[in-house]
Amino acid sequence: MLTRDELTDFLQRALPVVDHRGEIIDGISADSLCMRLLSRPDYLGPELPAGSGRVVMSGPVMMGFADTALYACIHAFYGTAVAAVIVNFQVIFLSVAGGGDLRAVARIVRKGRTLAFVEAHLFSGDANSPCAQVTATYAIRPNPGPLGQD
Repeated sequence: MLTRDELTDFLQRALPVVDHRGEIIDGISADSLCMRLLSRPDYLGPELPAGSGRVVMSGPVMMGFADTALYACIHAFYGTAVAAVIVNFQVIFLSVAGGGDLRAVARIVRKGRTLAFVEAHLFSGDANSPCAQVTATYAIRPNPGPLGQD
């Protein structure tokens, strides 16, 4: 299992710039990974319902954050010697995510030799109930070599 610092360093090297939103790994336990995304005004959509003054976290930002949390979870437990390639990704939005920070609790449901089945629950602000449930399947392949080298 990777440490928080090792995983943070790996994500900085492995993910393209567009996927870096300042995610913070809050912790890695024996069976899960907790990650946080600090809210920014450019992540928020128009108020819903109109005139309510209630802002909404962008769905695409939430999905990207969930993918990053799941990808990090896989590498936390498989290590960096594998390439994780997404095969399936499903999001169920359970409630409106407001303008607070997002938290993800990700875990591997089934760790196979060639496939990893993972899930994450996203929480908005200080909420105790998830605003989204995400499941995904990743193909696990041997890493062709160190990142950044041809």
